[in-house]
Amino acid sequence: MIKGLYTAGSGMMLQMARQDVVANNLANVNTTGFKKNVAVAKAFPNMLMSRLGEVKENASGQRVNVPIEEIGPLGTGAAVSGIYTDFDNNNIKQTENPTDVAIIKEGYFVVQTPDGQRFTRSGEFKINSERMLTTNQGYQVLDTNDSPIEVDGELLIDGEGNISINGENVSKLKIVNFTNLQNLERLGDTLVNSDEIPVEVEKPEILQGYIEQSNVNAVKEMVTLITVVRAYESLQKMVQAEDELNEVAINQVGSIT
Repeated sequence: MIKGLYTAGSGMMLQMARQDVVANNLANVNTTGFKKNVAVAKAFPNMLMSRLGEVKENASGQRVNVPIEEIGPLGTGAAVSGIYTDFDNNNIKQTENPTDVAIIKEGYFVVQTPDGQRFTRSGEFKINSERMLTTNQGYQVLDTNDSPIEVDGELLIDGEGNISINGENVSKLKIVNFTNLQNLERLGDTLVNSDEIPVEVEKPEILQGYIEQSNVNAVKEMVTLITVVRAYESLQKMVQAEDELNEVAINQVGSIT
């Protein structure tokens, strides 16, 4: 019975972790460049159950031990194997704003923060009072020379990230990528960081006047959330049932002399 409590309890903890992931996805359904997370579960090792110690009478009336008989495997619970990011980026929206930039395929914009260079997929840029191209949070967008980009005129960005001001080519957006995207650390404000050294993308695919929307499908996430809540409630009832069985075993069976 204690085993049943542990099994159901581990399942409840798994559903709580899944709920946190889904809630975070839903909270960022309108966040530009956001990539949804997916919680992947794994089962604990199964336990092999066997019947042993049984005694029967043979044809001669003698009591003999019955050979050990395997009953089958017994599940012992589940846990979160890992939380992985879905990097699908097919949600491109046209805004016709010249400071909005979308990366069509792989890569990240490089921005300068007080803590150093950080990376983002959100190309919803602005021009600040100093005529510098920045993110919504005020972080300066960097070019291939790791310099901030000054916009003092008509801004034009071609498909490879080359920047022209009033028809004159002045710089190029720095777009980088990483070998293992699953190791990226989320920092908030759509920023990510990595211990891995970024590799510059030589020929990025850029669209000016577009933004990359979140790849969260709100309807699917709501369906997942309902499934998670129902699974949690079912496991909660299992815990209550196991607790009642323990109470009976202690108060009634244990009191028999």
